[in-house]
Amino acid sequence: MALICRATRAACGRTSSPHSRLLLSTYVSKMRYLFDLKEDDRACRQALNSGTFYLFHSLTPLLLKSGNRFVPPPFTLSELERLLGKFAQDPQRIEDSVLIGCSDQQEAQFALDLGLSEGSLERSAVETELQGSFTELRKALFQLEEKDVTLLSTALSLLRWHDNHQFCSKSGHPTKKNVAGSKRVCPSNGIVYYPQVSPVVITLVSDGARCLLVRQSSFPKGLYSALAGFCDVGTREHARIGGSSLVQSGRADRSPGKEAPHRRGARRQHPSLGAPQNGYRPPADLRVGAEAARLFHCRLA
Repeated sequence: MALICRATRAACGRTSSPHSRLLLSTYVSKMRYLFDLKEDDRACRQALNSGTFYLFHSLTPLLLKSGNRFVPPPFTLSELERLLGKFAQDPQRIEDSVLIGCSDQQEAQFALDLGLSEGSLERSAVETELQGSFTELRKALFQLEEKDVTLLSTALSLLRWHDNHQFCSKSGHPTKKNVAGSKRVCPSNGIVYYPQVSPVVITLVSDGARCLLVRQSSFPKGLYSALAGFCDVGTREHARIGGSSLVQSGRADRSPGKEAPHRRGARRQHPSLGAPQNGYRPPADLRVGAEAARLFHCRLA
């Protein structure tokens, strides 16, 4: 919360138009509302009654086709209860929902996976009933609105994290989530577990006219990639940018006439992207884009 306040004060100093101030005020109100729901089980349980729900099955979201786009349909609590009743499911399953956001009108948004727990619903039956399809997020990524990508990515990260952290790593006992799904607690020892992300830095090294690309032996012929790597514990971001460049380019072909790793000059960071849908492990990572300018290069004899 302190970080949000500092960021808000900094933004206010650069914001002058009434529209910008209104957007900023709305954003801060939403963040405060979500913070309250994560900390107050009673308030979050009340928000379930008036909130909207997005459905998943085995970590794939329910999507409807609309022209050449996909749309995740929201469900009200009563609609969700009717659906569960139709398939003879305990309405108590709604408690498995996780809080993923809220609208500008402070209507809480939740995600519920119908396929992870015991007695999960049959996928095809739900698709037929709701006239939609459970589609992998990465396959539908470019056919979704940006706001929907953000919402579904958050949901996928949280749902997968809860599915992977059912037990305490110290006692081995089952953990219990709070109503919002913002944490899990081991009842036997009180240890609190919070959802985690693994930061990945993706760096494009360039001299303005050329860029440094690498490839792995497993890549299809002709496929190259920018440099990328997970951040080690305690590693600062600028060090990770340099580390990725040196280590990965050092693994490239070093036969005579090939260029060696470069020293980098100026670095520039780009907007980050949550990427829970990448299919790799760890299951949820934060991708930080960066550019690095090359100062000089040499050739290996």
